[in-house]
Amino acid sequence: MVGDGLDGESAVLTDVAQRLHDMYARFSEREPYVLQRAFPQLSLASCQETAQEAYLATGRLAAAGELPQDTNLDAYLHRAACNRAKSELRRAARAEQRLLVITNSDAPRAVAAADFFADLDLLDDLVKPAIRSMRASRRRRVVELQSLGWTDDQIAAELAIPLASLQRDRYNALRFLRRTLARHIRAGLGNNPQNGQKGD
Repeated sequence: MVGDGLDGESAVLTDVAQRLHDMYARFSEREPYVLQRAFPQLSLASCQETAQEAYLATGRLAAAGELPQDTNLDAYLHRAACNRAKSELRRAARAEQRLLVITNSDAPRAVAAADFFADLDLLDDLVKPAIRSMRASRRRRVVELQSLGWTDDQIAAELAIPLASLQRDRYNALRFLRRTLARHIRAGLGNNPQNGQKGD
C-alpha cells in the first residue's frame, strides 16, 4: 500500500484503505485541534503525535484487511485518537504519581530536579541541542523551522512538500527527540545511563 502512512505495497487499494488514504491530509490537519479541545491537558504537539499514531494503527488494520469495508472512518479514527489521548493522560498521571513518591521518599533528589529545571530555558537548553544532534535530513529541517515559530504552511512551502509529508516527518522527529530529551534529563538529574545507577 502506497503513501500517507499506510504500510506495505499494493497496486490496488481496498475500498476502506482507499478511503483512509484519501482522508489522511484532512484528518492530520483537523484532528490534533479536536483532541486539544477535548483534552486541554495535552499540548498541540502531543495531540499531533497522538493523531498520527491513531492513523498509522488504523492504516495497518486496513492494510491487513481487518477493517470492514463499511467502517465509518471519521468516527473510527476519532475514537482511536481519543483512546490514545486517554492512554497518554494515564501515563502522565502515573509519572506524576511516581514523582510524588520520589518527592516524599527522596527530598534531596526532588530538590535537585526542581533546581535542574529552574536553571533551564527548555527550548534553548534542551530542545534545540537535541535537534542539532539529529543527522541532517528533511525531518530535522522540519523541527528546526518549527522551533523557530514557523507555521506548518510556511514550512511546507519552504521545503516544497505536502502537509501530509511534513506531518509524517515531524512525527518521526518527535519520537527521536523524546528519547534524546529523556536521556538528557536523566543525566541532568544524576542518573548514570551506563550502568543504571543513580548518581550522587
